[in-house]
Amino acid sequence: MKKLIANLSTREKRYACLENGRISKLEVVPPNHASSVGNIYLGKVTKVLPGMEAAFVDYGEKKSGFLYRDELPSYQKAKRAGARKSSVNQYIREGEKLLVQVTRDETGTKGAKLTGLIELSSNHVVYIHGIDYIGVSKKFKSHQSQNQWRNIAHTHKKEDEGLIIRTAMEEKSEAIFLKQLHAQRGKFAQLLKMATSLKAPSLLWQRDSFLESILTEMSEFPGGELHVDDFTYFQELKKWQEDHESDWAIFYEARPVNIFSHLGIESDAEQALKKIVWLKNGSYLIFEETEAFTVVDVNTGKFTGKSQKEQTLFETNMQAAKEIAHQLRLRNIGGIILIDFINMELEQHRRLILDLMKTETKQDEMRVQVVGFTELGILQLTRKRTAASLSEKLTTACPMCQGTGKVESAETVAFRLERELMEHRKLEEEAVLIEADEAVAAILFGENKSYKPVLEEMLRKEILVTILKGNDHRYEIKRFGTKNELMKVRENLLT
Repeated sequence: MKKLIANLSTREKRYACLENGRISKLEVVPPNHASSVGNIYLGKVTKVLPGMEAAFVDYGEKKSGFLYRDELPSYQKAKRAGARKSSVNQYIREGEKLLVQVTRDETGTKGAKLTGLIELSSNHVVYIHGIDYIGVSKKFKSHQSQNQWRNIAHTHKKEDEGLIIRTAMEEKSEAIFLKQLHAQRGKFAQLLKMATSLKAPSLLWQRDSFLESILTEMSEFPGGELHVDDFTYFQELKKWQEDHESDWAIFYEARPVNIFSHLGIESDAEQALKKIVWLKNGSYLIFEETEAFTVVDVNTGKFTGKSQKEQTLFETNMQAAKEIAHQLRLRNIGGIILIDFINMELEQHRRLILDLMKTETKQDEMRVQVVGFTELGILQLTRKRTAASLSEKLTTACPMCQGTGKVESAETVAFRLERELMEHRKLEEEAVLIEADEAVAAILFGENKSYKPVLEEMLRKEILVTILKGNDHRYEIKRFGTKNELMKVRENLLT
């Protein structure tokens, strides 16, 4: 049975996917990694560029977004009416207000890419306003089913609407389709109503990509268990469960200890950042992520075996192959991957390792291509990269070793401290004294300490802090007590 554990009660959002009692996937999204893709804004055209058939739109960020002519509903309507392609200034003017959606985040000196064709999606249906289009997933089991759903979509589609029927819709009823379609139409109508009362630029709707990723996980399996520690998310997920007639069991966990700790997976989650992974037989793997590729080294370690040397090495490599496939998915490692198995003399053993890697990686939702062994005995494979790896998200280059090693980022340590403090929120003491380095304390309390009163209110305690010297990100919760008592303790620490 598949089980999802969602830790959503603090600013850093996490969820773990457990299969057969073991973490197979871990998603972590610090607030500074949040994407704007999918967000919908009321924007204002700042400049029209006929030479590029595009326009710049101020949507509220530092850099204006870039909007192509083909992404305008007015252009799409004229195109359907048979109008010849004409300049962008026929369809948009400087100072005009319009709804836009981010399709690509800004990078470096480039602003975000925008569209005026607003897309609202669920796990079964994608609704696009401003374009005439019907699409059906190519993953449907039969052409007959595809044609059936294409006809259903055509029957209910209105002018200026695009509908995409997703794979999960294939075995659902037309009533569910209509329920989701009406909900998305209602959401778009609400956005238009909001736009009439707001000044541009304004954010109209913010996509919750984290919630969407949880729902995607749930949609891919007919049933399972979801444990969540945030009541607002719990209500959203229960509504989704009812709307989609899902067999998933959803539980709200209201406990002082963070949900990962309570369900016994916190230490397993932390192991996903470790460089060394121990295997059951005493051998181990070393993961080295670089910008160009990832190298995995297999070592016998404490394992000596009970028979011949070749058999010992083969058994180690077989166990390593299974664990590597698991770790690639868990750590979300993408791109080129080189695996240095322990050298095997028999060609038959190499073929068995190759076949095992192909079998194990079939369970991965990302496309994995196992290329084969090089002349030096290195196994080459690639894994599709769609996002930063877990290590890239949660660690930063260490200034003490000139980037040759990695330590947990100040954000990761600060959010761990926040979770630990939240576990003590039911204690009756008036205050808490902590020691932390400056970077950790700054993130814990937010910009200009704006989050400090919010955190103190949630803890029902005043937070006193002593700044630790040094570049390493660390903290220690010294003690709880009255404010006067802890202030005296802090004075002693400073002297």
